[in-house]
Amino acid sequence: MPSPAVAAVTPVLAANLANFNPGRIVSDAVFFDSSTMGEQEIQDFLDSKVRTCRSGYTCLKDTYDTTRVTSADAMCGAYAGGGRERASRIIYNVARACGINPQVILVMLEKEQGLVTHTWPSDFRYRAAMGQGCPDTAACDARYYGFFNQVYGAAWQLKRYANPSGTSQFFTWYAPGRTWNVLYHPNRDCGSSPVRIDNQATADLYYYTPYQPNAAALRAGYGEGDGCSSYGNRNFYNYFTDWFGSTETPAAALIKATDANEIYLISGGVRHHVVNSADLAIFEARLGTFRVVPSNYVSSLPLGNSALRLARDARDGAMYLLQPGGTKHHLRSVELVERYGFRMDDYLALSPSLVDKFPTGEAVGDFFRAETSPDYYKWEAGSRRLIVNDLSWLSQRSAARDFVAVMPEGNAYKAPVGVPLLAPGSLTREASSGDVYLVGTGLEIARIPSFGTAADAGVQAYRVVSDGVLAGYRPSGELAPIMQCGSQTVVVDGGALTPIAGAETLQPRPAALPSALCAVMNIRGASITAPILTKGIGADAVYVLDAGKLRHIRSAERLYSINGNRPVKQLTWSPDTVKSFPLGAPHFADNSFVSFGTADIYVAQSGTLRHVLTTAALLRLAGPRWPVPVEKRPADELAQYVLGEPVAQ
Repeated sequence: MPSPAVAAVTPVLAANLANFNPGRIVSDAVFFDSSTMGEQEIQDFLDSKVRTCRSGYTCLKDTYDTTRVTSADAMCGAYAGGGRERASRIIYNVARACGINPQVILVMLEKEQGLVTHTWPSDFRYRAAMGQGCPDTAACDARYYGFFNQVYGAAWQLKRYANPSGTSQFFTWYAPGRTWNVLYHPNRDCGSSPVRIDNQATADLYYYTPYQPNAAALRAGYGEGDGCSSYGNRNFYNYFTDWFGSTETPAAALIKATDANEIYLISGGVRHHVVNSADLAIFEARLGTFRVVPSNYVSSLPLGNSALRLARDARDGAMYLLQPGGTKHHLRSVELVERYGFRMDDYLALSPSLVDKFPTGEAVGDFFRAETSPDYYKWEAGSRRLIVNDLSWLSQRSAARDFVAVMPEGNAYKAPVGVPLLAPGSLTREASSGDVYLVGTGLEIARIPSFGTAADAGVQAYRVVSDGVLAGYRPSGELAPIMQCGSQTVVVDGGALTPIAGAETLQPRPAALPSALCAVMNIRGASITAPILTKGIGADAVYVLDAGKLRHIRSAERLYSINGNRPVKQLTWSPDTVKSFPLGAPHFADNSFVSFGTADIYVAQSGTLRHVLTTAALLRLAGPRWPVPVEKRPADELAQYVLGEPVAQ
C-alpha cells in the first residue's frame, strides 16, 4: 500500500529502520513458522491491543465470522469450518492449515487496515481486512470480501507465490536468489532500485505489495515520507519488530501439547521429540522455555528424528555437538561422530536461524566426560583413558585447543576402557603400596629410591592414586643418581640431569634408563668431566665418587689434584642421594698421619700413603708437634690407598 495504515493509536517507534533490509525483510523460518502462537495467545494479544472498543463498534478482539469448509490443496491443508468462529480462532486455524506464522497475519491485518489496534473499525475494514484482492490501482474484488475470506485468501496466496508442486510456475519475477528492480511507488516516475531478493518470504511480500520504502519513508518511522513514499513493507517490518521481536529468528522452537508430557523441538515445520531433561536444558538455554499448544496442532506436524544434541546445519551439512549452556561445537569427521556413539543419520536437523542461536565454540576433539560424572577421559587408540588427577589433566591439556565435550552417559562409556593416563614426569604411588614410581611418556615407569634423589633429578610432583591404576604400566628399572640415557651418561644434580664426559672410567657402569623415562627429565646442555665431585645440601664436606663409594676430600689441594687441577664443578645432592652410596676411605690432607688398626703410622703425601718406619722419621715429619696427631681408621680401608716409598729417616 502507498499510504500508511490508519490506526486508533499512533504507535511509538521502537524498530530500528536502519536495520531494514529490502532484500530480506523477514526470514523464511519466521514467516512460515505456524507454531508461534496458540489460539488463546492470539486472543490475549488482541485483548492487550484494545482494552475498550468504542460504543456501537465491534473491534477485532470481539469479532466473529462465518467460516467454510475448504479442501486441502498444494497451498493449504483442509479447513474444517462451516460455523461462526471468533477472529482469534480463524487466525490460528488458517495459520495452521496454510503454514503461515499467525504473527505475520496479525501484522498484515494491522498494516493493511489497522484492525488489530482500531477502536472503531468500519465494515469496510473487515471486508478488506488483509488487502487481499485490493490492488492499488483498482477496487477490491468482491470475491474476497469478509474477514474469513480475507485471512484465508491472503494466506493461500502467500503460499501460492512459491509455485508449490502441482501448480504452474507463474510467479517468477521476484524469484529468490536474483536481483530485481523494485519500485518505490505505484507512480513509476518515482523510480526503482535493484534489490537482491534473498528468500521466499521476502519475495512473497513483494508479490503482495510490490513496493519498497524510499529513504523518506524510512526516515519517517511510522509516519509519512514524501510523495514517492510507500509504506506497506516498511510497516510490516515496524509492526513485526515492535510486537514480536526479530524478523530473522523464530520466537519459539519448543512446544508441549496441553494434554501430554512430551516436549518437541520445532525446526522447519517438523517436530523432534526431546528425549531427556539434560537435552531439554541445552535447548532451553538458547531457544527459551517450551510453549504449551493444542494437541491437534502438535499431531499435525510431521515427526522427525529425536532431538538429540547432535545437530546438523542445513546450509552446509556441518555436524555440531550441542553442549550444556547452549554452545555448539563442530564434529569435523564421520569418525568423530561415530566415536562418541552417534549415528550419522540420527542427527537433529536444525534450520539455519536455530543453528545460529547457539554460539560456536572450539571443535570437538579427544577429551570428554559423561554428564553424570566428574571424571574426564581421553580417546586414544580406540579406548577411553581415564585422566587420573590434576597433574595428568594439566599435562594433557597444556597445549590442547580442542573442546572437552560433555556426553550422555551411554555415549561416553561406549568405548572400551584403556590404561589410565598419568602425567609424564610425575611421581605416583598406589594407595596401599609403598613403592613410588616415575611416570614416563608412554607406559613405562621406574621406581624411585627416595624423594630426595627424585628431587635432585628435577622430579617432585607427587600424587597417590587408587589401587590398580598402575596395572597397565611396565616397571622399567630404577631412577638412580647416575644413569645411562641413550648415548649419554647423566648424573642427578640439583634439580636436573648433568651429562658426564669421560664416563667410561666410572665403575660400576650405570644402568640404562628407557628413553621414555629419560625424556621426562631436564638434561642440561653443559656437561662435567669425570671424576664426579659432590657436596651435600647444607654441608661443607666435598666427596669424590670412586668405584661406587663416596670418599671425603679433606683439603683444597687434594680436591684440585683429584680434579686434574681443572676448575671444580661440584654437584649438589640431597642427603638421600648422599646416603645411597657407601662411604669409602677419605682423601687425607698432605702431612696428615693415620693408622689402620695396628701400630704402623702412615703419612699422606701427594695422594699416596707412606709408611713411617722410625720414630726419628716421624719426629722429623711432624716437626714441633708432640704428641703427633694420628687418625685411626679401620684396617680394611688401607687397601683403598696407593702406597708410596716408606720413610726411613
